[in-house]
Amino acid sequence: MDTIDKSEQPEETTRESTSTMPDKNQNDFLSSPSLEKNESNSEKGYKVLARKYRPQSFDDLMGQEIMVQTLKNAFKIDRIAHAYMLTGVRGIGKTTTARLIARALNYKTDTVDQPNIEMLEMGQHCSEIMESRHIDVIEMDAASRTGIADIREIIDSINYSPASARYKIYIIDEVHMLSKAAFNGLLKTLEEPPAHVKFIFATTEVQKVPLTILSRCQRFDLKRFDNELIKSLLLKVCDKENVKIDDSVIGLISRASGGSARDSLSLLDQAIALSENEEALSENLIRQMLGLSDQGRIIDLFEYISSGNVEKALMEIKDQTVMGIDPSNLIGSLGDFIHELTRHKVSSQSEDNLSLGPENMARVKNILKEETVKNLSRHWQMVLKAANEIKNFSKPLSALEMAVIRMCYISDLPTPDEIIKKFDNKEILITEKKTPESSLSSSAPSLNMISRSSLQVKPQEAIVEDKIKKNYPESFDDVIELVRVNKSARLQYELEHNVSLVSFENGRIEINILNGVQSTAADLAKKLFEWTERKWIILISSSEGRKTINQEKDDSNLLLRKKIEEHPIFKETIEEFPKASIALIEEIPKLSIVRENDDS
Repeated sequence: MDTIDKSEQPEETTRESTSTMPDKNQNDFLSSPSLEKNESNSEKGYKVLARKYRPQSFDDLMGQEIMVQTLKNAFKIDRIAHAYMLTGVRGIGKTTTARLIARALNYKTDTVDQPNIEMLEMGQHCSEIMESRHIDVIEMDAASRTGIADIREIIDSINYSPASARYKIYIIDEVHMLSKAAFNGLLKTLEEPPAHVKFIFATTEVQKVPLTILSRCQRFDLKRFDNELIKSLLLKVCDKENVKIDDSVIGLISRASGGSARDSLSLLDQAIALSENEEALSENLIRQMLGLSDQGRIIDLFEYISSGNVEKALMEIKDQTVMGIDPSNLIGSLGDFIHELTRHKVSSQSEDNLSLGPENMARVKNILKEETVKNLSRHWQMVLKAANEIKNFSKPLSALEMAVIRMCYISDLPTPDEIIKKFDNKEILITEKKTPESSLSSSAPSLNMISRSSLQVKPQEAIVEDKIKKNYPESFDDVIELVRVNKSARLQYELEHNVSLVSFENGRIEINILNGVQSTAADLAKKLFEWTERKWIILISSSEGRKTINQEKDDSNLLLRKKIEEHPIFKETIEEFPKASIALIEEIPKLSIVRENDDS
């Protein structure tokens, strides 16, 4: 009997006759070699210049010589700190420096097996550390992991030895964004970490880092790049990228970068993409890309402002904003130009710091012949105020136009010193300077008369203080001064505004309460007894007394105001400023334009 299960035969036959299904996960090297190559290239992609030219050793770091020398000496004499704090502006190289320090700490080759700053060749761990994928170099972004739970992960893992490297290194970027609890949780570990653990912190706002953290770290302040360093960096990159670029364009990009190497390379990357590689980058094209004004048009705008031509100044602003110039950049360019004018005015330098060119420099020299340092300083202060207004207002263009209108109108106004110099009747000052006070003419009010009138508003301070020390007020004015000295504000207000004095005697005061509280009399009697240790009788009368203290002050100020308005200096001032008025009258010991009489 055939015991073979014939039901299986068709299945075997089908299996043998059916062709093998292709494995989609298996690379077919023979059929499509070019396809694999293209996929590899697409996965690799383009690397931006800021990443492509990131420093790979301490020798590549620019402008940080002090920090590099300190680290070299520390590694040489084996005085390596357990925690570092790197501070500086954005794009200055904090994260790159942190990775370089981590690479130096874990540097190991066939011939070198110790921490070493001079990394002449790639070590066993160098590539992985610089690419931020080493298992023993943990990078943490404190901006996204701010809590105590994230710090607990570090605390729990530091006791384990490194997997392959010499040190386990924790790089915490933007460390200032950690919470207060996270900082406190890190304190003990940061003070006494295990020997195989190192911490490297990076931050742009070191003032937000607690002092308890800073005191446990060795701090390095990475310097901001100056324009010359940025220019040299850009020229090197352009040379390697075979890009033609003018010096004026390099200057524009370096100034726009704000001292950040990363920003400068990002702007250069954008500029290369904007233009055609076979042609040199043009200055006008870069200005449009950056939203910057043409320097010649900035000079035009300043000339319109200095001449008070509001209409043309507003038209110039409109034209430039239509071209895409940002109001913040426009006011910044105007401020840079005013700063450059002032520098040329006060010094003998003739450097073209703004890349103005020969034609514009000639215009600058002509402007300097007419402008004074005082006017330039006044324009500078207004530019600073305008920059803040443009930044905070919802409509930057409106804020810019209002600022320029103010600058146009104030350009015609003289300074206070110029007003004094314009006074034709200078004999007034001479008379006030040399004529004795007793021989002053009563026909024309003088400054000394005004000063004496103002002194009558209140009792002399020295006399009042003596009376207060004796606790013996001799007049109602002394009583009010005693109330003021003892800081009884409510009672002082009632006495000055709502109380009319009917009579004053030693230990007895009769008053008429006009609009105030009737309990004022009782409060005054109680306070006087407390301050003078004598009993005072305060009577409330319906008789009409003298004017209140506040009314007397108003009358005195009115008389004083009338005398000021009749003075020649005030009249001359009104001629210069027709809309001016007296807002406040204050007593001063001596006017700056009146000198003491000579002894001779």
